[in-house]
Amino acid sequence: MSSNRNKIWQQVHVALALYLGLAMLLYTLARILFFVLNRELFEATSLTDFAWLLLAGMRFDLSAVLYTNLLFILLLLLPFPFRYHKTYLKVAKYIFIISNSITLLANLSDIIYYRYTLRRTTWSVLSEFANENMARLASSFAADFWYILLIWVALVGLTVWLYGKIKVSAPQRINPWIYYPAHTLVLGLVLGLCVAGMRGGFRHSTRPITLSNAGEYVSRPNEMYLVLNTPFSMLRTINKADFKKVAYFNQRELASIYSPIHQPTDTAAFQPKNVVIIVLESFSKEAVGGYNSSRIGQDGYQGFTPFMDKLMQESKVYWYSFANGKKSIDALPSVLTSIPSLQEPFVLTPYAGNHLPSLPRLLNEKGYHTAFFHGAPNGSMGFKAFMNLIGVQEYYGKDEYNNDADFDGIWGIWDEPFLQFTANKINTFQEPFMSAVFTLSSHHPFKVPERYEGKFRKGPLPVYECISYTDMALQKFFEKASTMSWYKNTLFVISADHTATAKYYPEYQSAWGAFAIPILFYAPGDPSFKGVEKRVVQQLDIMPTVLGYLHYDKPYFAYGKDMLTPDHSDDFAINYLGAYQWFEGEYMIQFDGEKTTAMYNYVNDILLKTDLKDQLPEKRRHMENRVKAFIQQYNNRMVDDNLQVGVVKLAGGR
Repeated sequence: MSSNRNKIWQQVHVALALYLGLAMLLYTLARILFFVLNRELFEATSLTDFAWLLLAGMRFDLSAVLYTNLLFILLLLLPFPFRYHKTYLKVAKYIFIISNSITLLANLSDIIYYRYTLRRTTWSVLSEFANENMARLASSFAADFWYILLIWVALVGLTVWLYGKIKVSAPQRINPWIYYPAHTLVLGLVLGLCVAGMRGGFRHSTRPITLSNAGEYVSRPNEMYLVLNTPFSMLRTINKADFKKVAYFNQRELASIYSPIHQPTDTAAFQPKNVVIIVLESFSKEAVGGYNSSRIGQDGYQGFTPFMDKLMQESKVYWYSFANGKKSIDALPSVLTSIPSLQEPFVLTPYAGNHLPSLPRLLNEKGYHTAFFHGAPNGSMGFKAFMNLIGVQEYYGKDEYNNDADFDGIWGIWDEPFLQFTANKINTFQEPFMSAVFTLSSHHPFKVPERYEGKFRKGPLPVYECISYTDMALQKFFEKASTMSWYKNTLFVISADHTATAKYYPEYQSAWGAFAIPILFYAPGDPSFKGVEKRVVQQLDIMPTVLGYLHYDKPYFAYGKDMLTPDHSDDFAINYLGAYQWFEGEYMIQFDGEKTTAMYNYVNDILLKTDLKDQLPEKRRHMENRVKAFIQQYNNRMVDDNLQVGVVKLAGGR
């Protein structure tokens, strides 16, 4: 019996699993040390909380272990007998020990470095210290924090000892007709599992996990760094933007040009109306007939959103409306926290764990019930984690819908039934409430439910048929909601997350057309709150405009503006498309961080090159100063984690 058991434990695939388990153990020990030696920075985190975070962290540890041990895994999986040779196994051992010793050192070093940055180290630290004497810095670190080095040596020794306890032995006989096919199959299977482990799951609709996904498991933002590990943080931020502080203006000049701090604008009492925000997948403005009435009849143009066209007539509409990003994961920070994605999606940057401003959190403090709805599998796009970070109390996804008969087979629940589910669930909430719902059906591969095939015009682009389907689903949502008692006490906000990838009409195949989306504010119980204004609005403005409509009576932080203030001079929109794009009035500039590269009159289709100094020089200078001030406020506050009014920094001069 003993002999058979030894043979089982010495099989190469079982041994590989034990080796990877050893690597996981090192990450767990490093996380425990990280918590214990920085206990004063996590005073609110109980031991029970930490036990849960320790378990949650294994998802991120597994990803890092698989990435950093991929070569070792391949060496042991190759389906050839030479992998049992002593020299070959010794080389594999050295690769395992060296690679895991390096990742262990990174985790242990962050026990100290975290005290100064209050975040896990990211890839940018390599460029940050690129011009420093690394040998001198390392020796200084070892001298000052000798106990970290001692812990590292002890754990490396433990690793070597435990590795030696795991043996790999060759099978006594190899039948090539069975051995090679079977072990090749195992190779493919294990590599498939490794890909899933590195991504954080199998689901088609789930993006590879990143730093912000740690927010799904925490109660406090700083606990993200107990869930994360340093190798994962570094791997996930390779080639990701790390903002540098800039100083275009002194503080007095900066505040006079642009400030994200908002003060109450009137003395009216706060009115606790309900808020429902609807984010529509890939709704380009060019598909909405209400924005293109001048085109109707030209080139056979017809809109694809008859319900939205009708709703626009009863809504507050700002004509020049823009998204702040090009991806779904860009939209929710812009809409719900008034933070744009510049250069990289905000949730993928090292700053996703900052203390964030948030419409749900501000309304929670006013006694609101807050919820988010998305028909995709829970965890898709990292939305659930982000909702937890910004204070949303309840999350409703495909799991809560709990009826796969309405699953589209790829992304999630079809929009029509899920919006009906949303209306019915909202109807159970105590008022006042704030709910947000994100649709998903107007997405590649651009299908509609079988019973609706042929019902909607397909149009020149395949996405238009899906947009028509979602417009119908939106109509049914409002028909359902209008029968409910809370309906007329509610402000509805409708926005797209971003434009569709393809554009058909020439005027939308442009720098401004890449971000042109509908944004509507609809208050069915407030008939005076409607009309069209030829002003610039962006997703960032949704949060401050909602707060302005409710007469929010406290200072708050938002990068957008309250569109209800009478001053139109501050209207702007910003996004990033290889350069910063700044929209103001009917003009747009592109700013590359050093100078204005172009100025564009997007109403009259005129491109003003920078060498034409005599054309609108004051307008260009004014807009350039504004975008510089925005970048300074954005970069510096991101680096300093200074994104809320009255947040106290705890360490490292932050």
